[in-house]
Amino acid sequence: MVKIKAVFMPDPASADIKVTSLTKSFGDLTVLDNISFSIRQGEMVAFVGPTGCGKTTFLNCLAGLTPATSGSITIAGVPADPAVHNLAYVFQEPTALPWLTVAENIAFGMRIKRMPSPAIRERLAAIAELVGLADMGNLYPNQISASMMQRLAVARAFAVHPDLLLMDEPYGQMDVKLRFYLEDELVRLWQTLQSTVLFVTHNIEEAVYIADRILVLSAKPTTIKAEVPVNLPRPRDVVSQEFLNIRRTVTELIRWW
Repeated sequence: MVKIKAVFMPDPASADIKVTSLTKSFGDLTVLDNISFSIRQGEMVAFVGPTGCGKTTFLNCLAGLTPATSGSITIAGVPADPAVHNLAYVFQEPTALPWLTVAENIAFGMRIKRMPSPAIRERLAAIAELVGLADMGNLYPNQISASMMQRLAVARAFAVHPDLLLMDEPYGQMDVKLRFYLEDELVRLWQTLQSTVLFVTHNIEEAVYIADRILVLSAKPTTIKAEVPVNLPRPRDVVSQEFLNIRRTVTELIRWW
């Protein structure tokens, strides 16, 4: 396996994320109501909540795609800004530029950030191998499967080594077997690259399977109702009593509002 050198890793302190009193309103409708939390560098945090609670709006505010009405988002004490920080986003539907090859798509963000060509080549080789696309670099998006497209999207996001990687239900359209496979791929990639990930999902089992912590969102106006630590060894056993207990706890938190 190709190793990624430490030169690509940010200062560990650079990815400490703090969200303070984040509020988002559309006219008289308050969608996000005074949300505060923090994420440690290298942590995988999952957010779950009821349908329509504003999970995508929440991610869009964090990514700077939608301005917050009030509150702050900082990375290492500096206001989060896509022009300053590496903020990567993996959407629900896999996205790729159809006129670029798989390799060119993975490298796209690195080229936009004007990384040196040797660094791009080295990191591209390492990331492609990690996600199982090393032999498909010359193919185009219409020549690969849906699961490979999603791996391409994840690889492209990890390639820039983001200060914060936002993932919006990226495996929601997959069947159960494929979803578990892609979740394992995500966890392996995350552990290797030590990135900081915020993962939004409606699937409670998925949240327990991948996350260090689960933050449970309420219905609108959305707040953080509870924080559930997931102190389970990896790889996780989905039929263990400990796993089932955490899944039941989160289910009850979402069921009763």
